[in-house]
Amino acid sequence: MPRYSYTIFLAKEARTDFEAYLTENARLHIGTDGHQVVVVDDLGELAVLHVFRGSSVPPPWMRRLAQRIPELQLVTRRSVAALLFVHVGQCVLVISYSHGWMLLNESMFESDFGLLVAINSLDPEKLKRLERSNLGDALQGVSQSPFQRDFNSFGMDDALDLVKKLSGAAQDDSGLDTVTGARSLKITGDFTIDDVVAMSGDIVSLFFSTAYQNTAFRIIDSVRPVTDGPLKNELFDIAVASIMADEDRFELGLPANSEAEGVSFRFSGPGLRRSYPDLLLRHYVEAMGDSINDITARTLVDHKIITEFDDDRPPMIWPLKKALLGSVSRNGERYAINDGRWYRVDDTFRISIENGFADLVRRWDIPKPNPIRKIYDADRNGRIETEADYNARIAQDLGLVLLDKSEIVIPNVVRSGFEPCDLLDVANRRFIHVKKNSRRSNILSHFFKQGSNSGQQFRKVPATWHRLIELVREAGHDFEANLLEKQMGNPGEGWTVEFWIADAPRRNGDFNIPFFSKISLRDEASDLRAMQYNVALRFIEISPDNI
Repeated sequence: MPRYSYTIFLAKEARTDFEAYLTENARLHIGTDGHQVVVVDDLGELAVLHVFRGSSVPPPWMRRLAQRIPELQLVTRRSVAALLFVHVGQCVLVISYSHGWMLLNESMFESDFGLLVAINSLDPEKLKRLERSNLGDALQGVSQSPFQRDFNSFGMDDALDLVKKLSGAAQDDSGLDTVTGARSLKITGDFTIDDVVAMSGDIVSLFFSTAYQNTAFRIIDSVRPVTDGPLKNELFDIAVASIMADEDRFELGLPANSEAEGVSFRFSGPGLRRSYPDLLLRHYVEAMGDSINDITARTLVDHKIITEFDDDRPPMIWPLKKALLGSVSRNGERYAINDGRWYRVDDTFRISIENGFADLVRRWDIPKPNPIRKIYDADRNGRIETEADYNARIAQDLGLVLLDKSEIVIPNVVRSGFEPCDLLDVANRRFIHVKKNSRRSNILSHFFKQGSNSGQQFRKVPATWHRLIELVREAGHDFEANLLEKQMGNPGEGWTVEFWIADAPRRNGDFNIPFFSKISLRDEASDLRAMQYNVALRFIEISPDNI
């Protein structure tokens, strides 16, 4: 029997007025010449097919080509899409044909229906395709395999890896064949429409099942993106209410696509136009004054943050919505925002990450670096010292070896260059990495990975240790270079990898970093400890501006 594919959506609420599930634009076409509606007998409790036909016109590319080639004979086409609505049991399923899915009001359908059915029905050992994004790296990727692979072989062992779409062979007892899951569910096999409807009860049961929590797929529950439109809107409303109530649950950070180090920040929207050397939510709130009580979720889009640089680059502008960092609780569940997107965070997982972060933070029981400098003009516009200048000053003040911008290349390995650290404390065996802002989720994640990679190279490749000694000697630190040579028997043993972050404390006096960066820190610290390194995180306090 031939194999066919069916794309299925599950409605959040079962209704018999199926037209309510359509977009407003699709409803306008009901009753026109291009629309046909058919009641289908003996299919579930009630089934209705809606067919939508477009106008007969040449495709856009052909019309454009004809402008250049008048002799071209235009060929018309008429696009057709259809939606089969089936009320079965306590649910409404929609089977989409062609581009019919574009005619559905997505807010009325389960946003992760296909994904959850897939992870409960797919065999973790027989995956063919996986689409994911990584919060720490701000990357998106698709992994495919010409043969069947197990889930973890795709590299899915990081809580920051978010599964967006899965494809593969279903488990034998699921009743399905080949499954692809994301917002919708796509099943392929020797099924008729009646077969699909007959399986609908089992499919819906797979959607509600928690069986995946006993498989390798359980990692998706640690952090899951919120894809439901109404829920996202509600979370933004909660965030706005929290900001207006001055609850100190949120801060501002740079967006994921920002790699450069800004030296000043200002807001587009509030009446106050001055620049600030650091990016803090309290600056925005105070700049708004009494108008803070009038902000809405739309305000987070309309009001912008402008970053100025210390060179000829143009300013970078992005909305407050993409800058918000923080979390809220709703119906007993925790949601965190990063780069303008909301994620549901498992509470047990969250507590574990927070405890791990607290265990790594150290007080200054060693010589403390001077604060980073802020420079103001006559109008009280502020700029902040560059990271390179600050590192050089710390090295001079504390007698450390400055290695910022230095690179070590592993012999005979292409593109193996890495920065050993920013500052080296040979006497106390510390690789020190410095960052001047704690509110940049993806930058901090790279920062922690950079420190972990450096430590790994020193433990695994003796040649890197030799090159480190050369760099120290080239920097004019012969005494420290001689000390390093004496440690060549066990390179890296007894050393500490320290991360120093210069930033203002939150209003309660505590220092913090974005939640998703804490996950990266936990993972990299675990790797470093496995290599016998000690790991520490210290904060260099920057006093916030008094507006």
